[in-house]
Amino acid sequence: MYSILILASWFVFGLIHSLTASVWLKQLVALRLGWLTKYYRLLYNAIALLTFLPVLWLHWKAPAEYVSCWQGSTLIGLLITALGVGMALTALWGYDLAEFIGWPASSQQTTGQDLRQTGLLRYVRHPLYTGILLSLLGIWLTQPTWSHILLVLAAAIYIRIGIYFEEQKLVSTFGESYKAYRQRVPMLLPRFFSR
Repeated sequence: MYSILILASWFVFGLIHSLTASVWLKQLVALRLGWLTKYYRLLYNAIALLTFLPVLWLHWKAPAEYVSCWQGSTLIGLLITALGVGMALTALWGYDLAEFIGWPASSQQTTGQDLRQTGLLRYVRHPLYTGILLSLLGIWLTQPTWSHILLVLAAAIYIRIGIYFEEQKLVSTFGESYKAYRQRVPMLLPRFFSR
């Protein structure tokens, strides 16, 4: 029963999050409610948080039904979770956080900006997503339950779909420079050896 509720909550979150991230909805809001445009990213993040809370709550309330007799590894799981959290925080550090959350006073147009390729962006194109996925994998290794498997799989699928659409926007914004960057830098997992 919890599995169905968890999957349904992920579906609702993904649908609303994707809808509010779409260019056509942003353009519609700008056309119909121009005054709201400068608050759009802030509203987008608030809606994302509110629609993700039921997902987290259901995962938290789900019974701890282990996938197998293996009960996980607290040490390994915590180390990988800490690595993922560290990577996500380092990735966030590279952004203007006020702009990232959509604080209206700091919002600036992305047009005219150069494609950032510094920090963790030299090694992977989406270090924040890599950090999130590592953190979730660590949680699963700490407690390998069905709920945590659903958490990792649903997040991985949603992140991969999100990356596809995000990269379409980046190509339309930065053109050939992003295409060259995409060829050179891996999506989520860094290369330890050059080709």
